[in-house]
Order: sequence, then structure tokens, then C-alpha cells
Amino acid sequence: MKKLVVMSDNHGLDMMMKYIKELEPHADYYVHCGDSEASREDLLKGYICVRGNNDWGIDLPNEARLDVEDIHILITHGQYFGFFNRELAMNDLLTRNQCQVLLCGHTHMPMFERDGDYYYINPGSTTLPRGGSQPSYAVITIDGKNVNCEFKIIK
Repeated sequence: MKKLVVMSDNHGLDMMMKYIKELEPHADYYVHCGDSEASREDLLKGYICVRGNNDWGIDLPNEARLDVEDIHILITHGQYFGFFNRELAMNDLLTRNQCQVLLCGHTHMPMFERDGDYYYINPGSTTLPRGGSQPSYAVITIDGKNVNCEFKIIK
């Protein structure tokens, strides 16, 4: 079994990347789904990171792929999914990349949805939650083909 800690959208609050690692010191992977707005690249050390729509100062990829046990994961920020038919766009991206799990941010609202063999996970925002949510990140466990997600509230 592997443990992934996933965060997104801290929007320049640099200390949050270190804080999440302190809260979850025993993860196998740390993932940042974009809009870190990190003031220095070294702050993202140890994270698999992608570029958000507000990440201008650091050279990051738009997408990343991670294979964990029997699961193929695609990581992106999510700004290109739009509002209408969002789920169709997410499903299309997963199928084109032959992945089962999508990790994305952008909306600042936690989401864990399963659609057949596909999982859509947004950890929410660690600093600027929306839609009545609280500051959060996600802890994902993968055991073979089983994917579980728990949202952790930051107090």
C-alpha cells in the first residue's frame, strides 16, 4: 500500500508546503496540483508539481504522470476543464493518457468522485477554500487497484 499526500492552490503562502509535510511525514509521494506561486523553486523540493494558471515564476510542466502500484495517475491543475461539461473533459484527458486517476486543483473545492474505473480527486485549497469548504489537502491510499481518499482539514 502506498500513501500520497496531495495539495493545491496555496497561492503564495510558501510555508504551507513544509507544513503539509510536517503533518504527513510518512507519505510515499507528495503532489502539488498547481498554483503554489512559490517564491523559490527549492520550496517545492520533494513534491511532484504541475503549473497552475498563477504559477509564473517557476518552470513547471502542465501535466505529470505517476504510476503507483497498479494505478496510472495523471496530475494537472485543471484550469482548462471549463465549467460546463467539466466531467467529460476530465474523462477525455484520462482516457487519452490511459490513466485511471486524475489529480487536479483550480476550483479550490475538495472532490472525490468515482465513475466506473476512473477517479477524480481535487484536494481543495490549503489557504483559499471556496464553495463553503474549509482549508484542506487529500491523503490518498492505493493498494493494488483500490483507491481511497480522505480529506484533511487544516486548522
